[in-house]
Amino acid sequence: MKELFLVEPQERYREGFEKMVNEYRVHGEKEYFEMYEEALSDFKRYVLKLHDNAKEIGLIDGWVPSYTYWLKNIEDKILGVVRIRTSLNNEFVRKFAGHIGYDIAPLSRRKGYGNALLKLALQKAAMLDLDRVLITCDADNIGSKRIIESSGGIFESEVFKEEKDKQLRRYWITL
Repeated sequence: MKELFLVEPQERYREGFEKMVNEYRVHGEKEYFEMYEEALSDFKRYVLKLHDNAKEIGLIDGWVPSYTYWLKNIEDKILGVVRIRTSLNNEFVRKFAGHIGYDIAPLSRRKGYGNALLKLALQKAAMLDLDRVLITCDADNIGSKRIIESSGGIFESEVFKEEKDKQLRRYWITL
């Protein structure tokens, strides 16, 4: 796992990112495919939007700044994505999304990349002056539950998210 890196979205990773997006499509993971689909039609604009979110430029009304990083290996394969939100100043983020949201591409799961991604994300969060972060996961996502708990996540509560018709688990990690 030494050859894994969190990188800011850039044009040089286009091929790797597009392959990851297409993995979501092929595996029928509509939620993630739709989250990244824009990158397939206008990659430069997509990357610019991600950078602007971190600078609070063009944020959707009520949203909070978000830093996006891609987990890549030495061959520039994009294995996953993490979003680090710098505040909880929005009811949706405070209740459901938390400070950190992440996903691992379907073909890269169950290989330890989720643990590596969260470890690196927690280091980035500390560099963003966060001292405690909220992370959520679907209650039935055993892999994420284990990753969060093994990274020091302390269970706080479960909440029901109507849009997904699912329970979410909420965890706090002190940095």
